[in-house]
Amino acid sequence: MLSFALVFFCLALVERGFSSPLSRRDNATTTLSDADIQSRDLVSIAAFAAAAYCVRAGLWNCGDACDKIPDTQLVFTIGDNAATPDVYVAYSQSRNQIIVGHEGTDPSQILSVENDLHFSPTPLLTVLNAAGTPEGVEVHNGFQTAWVQTSTLVLGAVKQVQAQVPDASILVTGHSLGAAISLLDAIFLKQQLPSNTSIEVVGFGRPRVGNPAFANWVDSMFGTKNTFVVSRDDPVPHVPLLAQGFQHASGEVWIKDNSTTLACDGQENPNCSDSIGVLDAATGVADHTGPYFGVNMGHGSCANLKITLTTVVSGSATETITTTAAEVTTPFSTSLSLRITATPSNIPVDNKKNGGIVVKGGLGAGGVAGVVVGMVGMVVGALVAL
Repeated sequence: MLSFALVFFCLALVERGFSSPLSRRDNATTTLSDADIQSRDLVSIAAFAAAAYCVRAGLWNCGDACDKIPDTQLVFTIGDNAATPDVYVAYSQSRNQIIVGHEGTDPSQILSVENDLHFSPTPLLTVLNAAGTPEGVEVHNGFQTAWVQTSTLVLGAVKQVQAQVPDASILVTGHSLGAAISLLDAIFLKQQLPSNTSIEVVGFGRPRVGNPAFANWVDSMFGTKNTFVVSRDDPVPHVPLLAQGFQHASGEVWIKDNSTTLACDGQENPNCSDSIGVLDAATGVADHTGPYFGVNMGHGSCANLKITLTTVVSGSATETITTTAAEVTTPFSTSLSLRITATPSNIPVDNKKNGGIVVKGGLGAGGVAGVVVGMVGMVVGALVAL
């Protein structure tokens, strides 16, 4: 077992992997006021991301998160809280927007030693490369494997809603692993839907998804319509390491502390979350759940959930509704609504390649210690790569 002295020595060596990006474009920042945050709609979008932990088929009734955005109708959900990450498709009438929300995972899974072994960049699957990509674009193998499990079903659901509200914009959002999947989903939807479709992607606590060529490709594709929000000293946005060949696209918004939020120009801005040290990140895992503009992420945010899951029969969850959902009049049928609680047989799943990513809710006993151990494993892996 590594001694504490060796661990801290390794951390000190690789701290530059947090604070010294492979390339830089800008280091300018803009302080966001409360009015700026409202104008960028970040509170409502955070609520949409948080709702992914709580919603169930046919009901937009998930407690505090759903209460912030009440005129939303849930159209489609899939996932089993295990091998298949949860995702929903919904429609907001007042926003005239189709929302795709992806649930996140226990941060100790993303930061685990086992997952670190699968951090190497890998070429895009053919289905993500439909329109062709610049040479050298690669992504995290585990994130791509998690994404492909639900990608075609989400696309089908979005197309069916879009057929009835063709002028609706699309928001793709998520937290943690869900934020990584959201970025891949947004790319896929942009390639598959009509070119005049407005698509925005906003991730909360998003880990690095691909290599520098991928980051540049995302910038060229989305411009200002890609945002990722980092909460204080959250370690998850700093993995995989820059030294391992990964890099964020532009669009960072850093909640520096309770009074300061910065919009950060360029990729891997050194004056934003890259400025924190790896030791701060290793002890900042509690920041991963937020709050993000007053919204907390994770299953703990479902404390006021108005739906009680009572039994499970043959793999299907039976829901007991304790209060009625908000009544919403929408211009389309809800016949698409369903919940699949097992991985569909036509979706390829390679659990080994998935890098040990498991959807769980929050850190259990010993979780923080597990994250620190995972950070050490990640650092050692990066040292080997160097």
